[in-house]
Amino acid sequence: MAYLDHPDPQARAIFVGSTRAPDPVTGQPFGFERSPELRLARFDVATPPDRQTAQIDYPTTGGTPTDPKTQFMISQAQIDLPRAQFQSELRTALRQNKGEAVVFVHGFNNSFAEGLYRMAQMGEDFDLPGVMVHYAWPSRANVLGYAYDRDSVLFARDGLAELLGDLRTAGARRIMLVAHSLGTELTMEVLRQEAIAHEQGLFSSLGGVILISPDIAVDVFQTQADAIGTLPQPFVIFTSQKDRALQLSARLTGQSDRLGNLEDLNRIARYKVTMVNVSAFNTGDGHFNVVTSPELIRLLDSTGQIAKVLEGDQRGRTGLGQAVILTVENATQIVLAPISGG
Repeated sequence: MAYLDHPDPQARAIFVGSTRAPDPVTGQPFGFERSPELRLARFDVATPPDRQTAQIDYPTTGGTPTDPKTQFMISQAQIDLPRAQFQSELRTALRQNKGEAVVFVHGFNNSFAEGLYRMAQMGEDFDLPGVMVHYAWPSRANVLGYAYDRDSVLFARDGLAELLGDLRTAGARRIMLVAHSLGTELTMEVLRQEAIAHEQGLFSSLGGVILISPDIAVDVFQTQADAIGTLPQPFVIFTSQKDRALQLSARLTGQSDRLGNLEDLNRIARYKVTMVNVSAFNTGDGHFNVVTSPELIRLLDSTGQIAKVLEGDQRGRTGLGQAVILTVENATQIVLAPISGG
């Protein structure tokens, strides 16, 4: 991570809970090894003024000069905060934001900096309301580390549950959970275990769940959703049939179907969910179209249309260009297309 040489009063505060241990080799405070204790921090992230929508220019290491005009950088950092101080600062921020918070759980092959800057980018591009909170679980941050990351998802469940508990203790009244890739399985596992433990406090404070490119087997999702019972609303799943990362996951796991590239709405029709197909806005490997496609970001963010998607509007009046809407039992599918039709 790169730091500014002076505090930026316009920097966005991101509260962090992490089960990443310090990197013993590089000295970075959050590496890929697993910490049995939830570590608490706060980072103020400065957004570069010369940046295009959806763009992240990560600061590099190895002596390459950084440029605060084009790269996200850290304005200030407080690492390994005592829980009382963390909750005090979080409580103040929540009061200033009407008790609303957005929690982002990153996905497979992410370093700590990548997850942190990605949340800053989403906050900027979508003007996310509420306090921003990032859960950084110990990803290997290596494309060959898929097995390590899947084990880390299981390891990191209690840490996420603990962080959500800290949020509620600090006064969060409405929490929007946003998860990507393997982070969606972690999120669903936590919702499942909290439901089984009859921890209703979490569900009463949830303002919705968004799963982006979920790397979850469809039958596993079904068992998780059945254990949860009534899913938090809105419950939105962003999918793409052009997602190459999920195609690789399917090969590695020996299962051809992943929730993030599901086409047949009937498979999850008994659940109250809104499935948003963003295949038409493919960028890169297609694994994070929601935040890497400038055109899709503009479409979702224009005139409040993202709110209609998140509310699961099933009446066909989304105003989302040439969207096609299908409803089967409790589930709704929205297939988005560019306004130009191209």
